[in-house]
Amino acid sequence: MSGKCSLKECGAPIVPCHEGCEDFNTCPNFKSGKNSSVTRQDIKKVTNNSNLNWSGEALSIDEIHLVSSRSNPFLVGTFGKADAGKTTYLAMVYTLLLNGGKLENYRFAGTKTILGWDELHHRLRLSHGSVPFPPPTPVSANRLYHLALKDSDDGLKELLFADASGEVFSLWGINRNDENAESARWIYANSNAFMLFIDCEALVLQKNGAKREIMYIARQLSHDIKDRPLIAVWSKADKKAEVLPAIKDTLKNELEGLFANFHEIEISNFLEPGPDELVHKNNLAAIDWLLQMMDSPSNVNLDLDDFPTDDQFLKFKGK
Repeated sequence: MSGKCSLKECGAPIVPCHEGCEDFNTCPNFKSGKNSSVTRQDIKKVTNNSNLNWSGEALSIDEIHLVSSRSNPFLVGTFGKADAGKTTYLAMVYTLLLNGGKLENYRFAGTKTILGWDELHHRLRLSHGSVPFPPPTPVSANRLYHLALKDSDDGLKELLFADASGEVFSLWGINRNDENAESARWIYANSNAFMLFIDCEALVLQKNGAKREIMYIARQLSHDIKDRPLIAVWSKADKKAEVLPAIKDTLKNELEGLFANFHEIEISNFLEPGPDELVHKNNLAAIDWLLQMMDSPSNVNLDLDDFPTDDQFLKFKGK
């Protein structure tokens, strides 16, 4: 396999074509070697023949050890009904970082899911007034996208973003013991923080029906959340002004009543001329807030004086 793409931001043939070409030789930006025929299937061949213990694709649950072997990763659970914008949000975050976007107190330091991120990125086409969104996450999928970050002191923080089907979260919202909601149960039990996606477009079109589905999921999130932070992400916020004020206000009040450690933010993927707060700032600001909350000391104080034990070492309090 030989050849390369003339676009600096495209890594074909190692990663999928950013123009969506199945055969790289049909892309006008790809310069192949003589008699070379390069397709996406070749990516799989390269991956399968690699000596690395990771493929670059989104991780599965049983591959978490590839990240946790060097540090304890923070898992962020992205919750929301189907088409609420969870997968598109992850694609936008990677796109912004790829184009020079920065987090407030951390810098990008690598990823073990570069092909998974790139698959999201090359499906996200941005133009004024329209966004062809990535396809919905399959019901059976439970994908983990990895980011390694470093702070100003070179301290390492590993993030895993869990992306599962919206249908699974809807089932879990109605009945957390539903036999088809195992992915949602695992993500909820193991997440350090949560993002609850509120689809503004659905609130416009489906009104109270959409609000009811959001609240089903929100109530299950509040069931045993403890001190884990949650941020409510009003996705497709360019439509938020069209949501009936009564629905918008009561939804916010009910969410504030459910979560003590609550924050909200509005995001969109529709570009406007010049820097756009909903797109360029808030998509990354949501992660900044979660990082800030996860960096804060726990409010739980351990009272060792009343700790029941017969161990003389643990009982010893000094002279």
